[in-house]
Amino acid sequence: MLLFVMGVSTYSQSIPSGTGRYTALGGSPFILDAHVDMLNNPAWNNYYRNYAFADLTPETGAGFDGHAGVTFGVGKKWNLGFIVNRRSDAWENFRDTTNTLFPGNVQSPIVPFMGLIGTSASKNFHLGLAPYIAMWNSKTTSTDTLVGNNDASSMSMGANLGFIYMIKKGWIEGNFTFRMNKYKNENTVGSTTTTVENDGGIQFGANFRGWIYPTKGSKVAIVPVLGFNTSSFQPKSTSGSTTVTGLNYSWMSINGGVGLNWPIMDDIQIAGGVTAFYNTAKADSGNIEIKSTDFIAPNFHMAVETRIADWLTGRLGFSKGINSESNKVTAGTTTGEQSGLQVVNASSISLGAGFHFGRLSLDATISERWFRHGFNFLSGGDQEDMFGVISASYNFAK
Repeated sequence: MLLFVMGVSTYSQSIPSGTGRYTALGGSPFILDAHVDMLNNPAWNNYYRNYAFADLTPETGAGFDGHAGVTFGVGKKWNLGFIVNRRSDAWENFRDTTNTLFPGNVQSPIVPFMGLIGTSASKNFHLGLAPYIAMWNSKTTSTDTLVGNNDASSMSMGANLGFIYMIKKGWIEGNFTFRMNKYKNENTVGSTTTTVENDGGIQFGANFRGWIYPTKGSKVAIVPVLGFNTSSFQPKSTSGSTTVTGLNYSWMSINGGVGLNWPIMDDIQIAGGVTAFYNTAKADSGNIEIKSTDFIAPNFHMAVETRIADWLTGRLGFSKGINSESNKVTAGTTTGEQSGLQVVNASSISLGAGFHFGRLSLDATISERWFRHGFNFLSGGDQEDMFGVISASYNFAK
C-alpha cells in the first residue's frame, strides 16, 4: 500500500502527526495524519503499528486537556491499542441547549477510553473496531430527612467501526460511529423521589474518504470526502406519578468535498480543495418548532508542509468559507424567519512547526496569542506561550 504521510515521515524514522500538526495545516481533510486518522477510523491501526502518540494543550486559563494513545502489532494480521482522555461524543449537547430540565449538579463524563482493535481480512481489505466509554457519577447520602439522598451520573458509550479497501489506483475508507449518551439525577427527600434524565441520546455518524491516483505513476491524488452525522434527545423529569417532558432536540450534519494532495519532490507537499457543509439544529415541542440551518459553501482549504532542515518542518494552513444562515420559529400557523450571509473561520490562517529526532517527533501550532504579542515570550511578558497545541509521537516499529 502506498501511503504518503506528509512531511518528514518520508525521510526519517519518525511519523509526524497529532492535533498540533493537523491544526497547523488548517484541519484539511485532504491530508494524511496517523494520529487524527486513527481517532476517526480505527482501521488505520493496521498501518500505524507500534506507534505512541499524545496531545498537550497548554492553553492559558485551562486545565490539562490532553490525551495519549499507543498501538502495537500482535502477529501479522492483528493490531491492538488504546486512546485515553480523548472525548469523542456529543454529550455536551445536553448542556449546550435551552434544556431547562438539565440538572446543574451533573458533570460531563470523564477519562474517556477508546480501545483499538484492527485486523487485515485480506491483502486489500482492513477492518478496525474502537469500543468507547466515558463515565462520571456522584452520590451523597444524609440521615437528615429534609436534605435527602442524591445520585447523579453521566455516561457515553459506543464504538467506531472502520474499514480501508485497496483499489487499483488508490484506496477508499469508511467509518461508522455509534454513541449512546446519558445523564441522570435522582434526588430523594422523605418518601418522594424526583428523577431528571434524558430519553434518546443516540448519536450516529458515517464518514468516507477516497485517495485516488487518476493515472498510473501519478503522484497527485484526488481526495473525495463525504460525511453524515446526527444525534437527538428529549429531557424529562419524573416525580412520583407526574412526568414533565422538555423539547425534542435534534442535530444533523451533511458534508462533502473534493481536493488534491500533491507532493513536490521530497521536500514539499501541498493539499487543497473545497468542501460544503449543511447543518441543522432543531427544538420541537409539537406546538412550537425552533430550527437553525447553516449552509457553508464553498469552504476552501489549503495546506503546505515543507522540510526546512533534517530535524525541522514548517507548516501553513488556510481555511475560509461562506455561511448562509437561517433561523426559523414556527408556532401553530405563525412563522418567523431570519437569514443572512457571513464569512466563517475568521482566524483562517494557521502556522506550525515540527521537530524530529530519530523516531521522535514534536509537532505544534504557533499560538494566536504569540502573533498578537510578538517576541515578548522571550522575556515572559504577559506570560504568553508560544505554542497553542503540542503533539508528540514515537515510532517504535522495527
